[in-house]
Amino acid sequence: MDEIERLELQIEELREAIERSRRFALAGRASVVAGPALLVAILIGLVAFTPARTVFAVALAIGGMVLSGSSRATTEELRRALTRVEAERNAEIDGLELVDRGDGTG
Repeated sequence: MDEIERLELQIEELREAIERSRRFALAGRASVVAGPALLVAILIGLVAFTPARTVFAVALAIGGMVLSGSSRATTEELRRALTRVEAERNAEIDGLELVDRGDGTG
């Protein structure tokens, strides 16, 4: 049972890592939208032009693309690892010689 418990803990950690990675991907997508929106606002005069704001808007857009792509790749890698660990856990459980006691307690 020790190996199954270890695999269960690893599964839980992978699920948490997948959720974190999804949040980073969401932040990246928001940045991809916010950067160009700020540039448009600067161009049409809704926001006062400063070089710092312009650089920030461009950096936000580029950084968002990088973060989004990286997080997507990480999430896919974590999902593959989760599938592998779940298969290992299932194999461990299948390898146990469980006995049906027939009294309804399993």
